[in-house]
Amino acid sequence: MKLRKSHITTAFIVVFGILVVGYAAWSGFRVHKATAERTQLKIEYAAVNDIYYGLLSVDAWESQLRQIVENQINTFEFSPEQLNTFRYEIDQVIHNVISRAEQMIDNDDKGWKGKLRKIAVQTFVDMDKLRSQVPAFTNEILHTLTRPENMNKLRGMAINKLDEFADQTHNEAVNQRLNAIYEQYGVTSKAAFNSAIQEHTIQLYTDAYTYGRNIIICVVLFLALWFFVRKQPAQSSLYLLFATLLAIVVLAVGVTTPMLEIDARIARLQFILLGEAVSFEEQMIFYQSKSILDVVWLLLESKPLDAIVVGILILAFSVLLPSLKLFSFIVYLISKKVRTWFVVRWIAFYSGKWSMADVMVVAVFMSYVAFDGIIHNQLRHIDRSTETVKALATNNTALQAGFIVFVAYVVYSMLLSEMLKWKIKKS
Repeated sequence: MKLRKSHITTAFIVVFGILVVGYAAWSGFRVHKATAERTQLKIEYAAVNDIYYGLLSVDAWESQLRQIVENQINTFEFSPEQLNTFRYEIDQVIHNVISRAEQMIDNDDKGWKGKLRKIAVQTFVDMDKLRSQVPAFTNEILHTLTRPENMNKLRGMAINKLDEFADQTHNEAVNQRLNAIYEQYGVTSKAAFNSAIQEHTIQLYTDAYTYGRNIIICVVLFLALWFFVRKQPAQSSLYLLFATLLAIVVLAVGVTTPMLEIDARIARLQFILLGEAVSFEEQMIFYQSKSILDVVWLLLESKPLDAIVVGILILAFSVLLPSLKLFSFIVYLISKKVRTWFVVRWIAFYSGKWSMADVMVVAVFMSYVAFDGIIHNQLRHIDRSTETVKALATNNTALQAGFIVFVAYVVYSMLLSEMLKWKIKKS
């Protein structure tokens, strides 16, 4: 009966271990997939909404200013002051024409034809009466000029000239690049692209944290099982083997999943120009999202020697050494022969103080606090709210699912090491 009970316990641990480790691995894959897809979407979102394509873009200013000027042209009407100015200028032109014509006739007295023409004009044309009719001529000209069809023609001429100038400011290379991204996502405008990406990234962020919490639940379940099997030597060894496999899964997810996202942007900038609002939204200033391995590869690819050295140290003490420690646990549990090897015992039980996994957690958290504080402090100088200018800067810097998974690994690996030491001590 006692043997049968141990067999049942062993079978339960095997089934439980396979299910929990398998589910944790699947959840880790989902976390990695969701964060990788979200990071790629945010990179493209940052590219489309880059400040160089907005506030610092000639095309962006051209489109907004063109719309303002076109609105001004379409609603343009002559004011009474402008009509009075026109009336005065037209009066002066007509009077000058009459005076010039009268002077030409007076001077045209050469030959009998000139004298005959001068006598005819003086006989049939009353210059004083003609001058008295100048205001009527001016009113007729202004009436013709301000007819709706003629005003529309004037507006059309102005808009055509505006379009001619606007066409000279387009950057076709930038437009082609943005249109290629829009086509990739099945949209035709920046607004539609932003809406689609924001909705998708929010869902991916929720999915990543959901599966990350599932991994932590798996860890907690395994830790709870220890209290039921710790006093059974054979079953506890099998348990520790599956627990170590779970730790490897959690470590792999933690080092390959982004831990920190730095996102600084001007959410909205609006000011009044020529009586109309000029608005820029979602102006990305900076975006980065990196995992531990991403940081390592970035440092190793750098040219400065000190950056390469730092990358090697992070890789060695935050990735390789924790991995070796877990594999040494497995070797120690499987083979009695290698338990006496100094290297295996040292890595399994005494390398903890050399591992920088816990230091990495503190470093990432401190980086988050530092970046969040610095970015918030810098962006608050942009915030404005006056009658003419409204600016809202947003700091979306946040810890990602990779951070909570890596923290779970650090705590779990410490407890796992203590459980293995307890088992050795009892045996």
